[in-house]
Amino acid sequence: MKIPAVRRLPSGSYFCQLRINGQSISITEPTYDLCYAKAVALKAGLIQAKRAPSTLTLRQACQQYIDDRQGIRDVTTLHTYQSYTDYSLQSIMDRSLNQLTPPLLKQAFREEARRETRKHQPVSAKHVRNVHAFIKSVLKEQDIEMPANIPLPEPRKKPVAIPPAEMLLPALIGTDIELPCLLAAWLSLTMSEIRGLTKSRSIQYGQLVLGETVVRVNRQDVHRAHGKEENRLRMLTIPPYIARLIDAVPGDVLVTLSAKQINDRLKKICQSLGIPPLSFHKLRHLNASVMAMLQIQKEIAMDRGGWKNTSVMDNTYTHIFSPQRQLADQRIDAYFSNIIANENANESQ
Repeated sequence: MKIPAVRRLPSGSYFCQLRINGQSISITEPTYDLCYAKAVALKAGLIQAKRAPSTLTLRQACQQYIDDRQGIRDVTTLHTYQSYTDYSLQSIMDRSLNQLTPPLLKQAFREEARRETRKHQPVSAKHVRNVHAFIKSVLKEQDIEMPANIPLPEPRKKPVAIPPAEMLLPALIGTDIELPCLLAAWLSLTMSEIRGLTKSRSIQYGQLVLGETVVRVNRQDVHRAHGKEENRLRMLTIPPYIARLIDAVPGDVLVTLSAKQINDRLKKICQSLGIPPLSFHKLRHLNASVMAMLQIQKEIAMDRGGWKNTSVMDNTYTHIFSPQRQLADQRIDAYFSNIIANENANESQ
């Protein structure tokens, strides 16, 4: 008889999750021995699981779902779940689960779709759909099925206006955000990946080895040994220009500025150029548009950027260093190097 591992929660309690006859059963006890013994007894059929979902409120069920995944799911994912619990569907969060009728759930999601964020911006269709997926998972763990006919808003594609690299890059040269911005626009790194880079661990034989990340959670930097998804673990050849910028950085950490500082400086540069403010993440969009313009093979583009390719289900392109990949790297490097070389030539005249 196989029993899933018993693990210790941050609260000090012990947790084990079983699946018996298609039913998910969570066990939380104050000691390891008690938790393991209860799991064995349930698995052997010596005792029956006591399930009383009607005594739980939706908020309590959400919190239990989050607590049960501490140390298992990514910290940013759990932070997002906590945000949903604290700010979304507040009209039903304190209702008991047995009161969640289909009409009540439908009304709550209609209200959520009309809700404004704390910054007085309307929530996105993607947000509403993500909340729906979260609540569906929470209810499923309590053996409650989410009604199938809850209307959800359809995501609307918005055109993304991105300045050409020839306009933006010259304005970045020599600034204190040149390195992070080039890492995003040239090599398609995310903010968390950039802030996790160090000379001692991230650079090997002229390659940038991406793994460690730094994310901001509850106003604190959280260091992670790896990104949220496996496809983000990748290696990139460091272009000579970026290598020189890295060599000029004092200390081990490549970028010491906070995400807010980088974004604020980037917005000021956009303002000086007379263009709309550009979020740092849009620099990855710029990289994708450059690769499309250069007709880089799709699989190689996905590999460089660490993007998922849902049409290629079972392949993770984390180690593509074929001749085709090297040629693609050279073409992209030549494109960005030419922009910088032209700007330097103009300044010397």
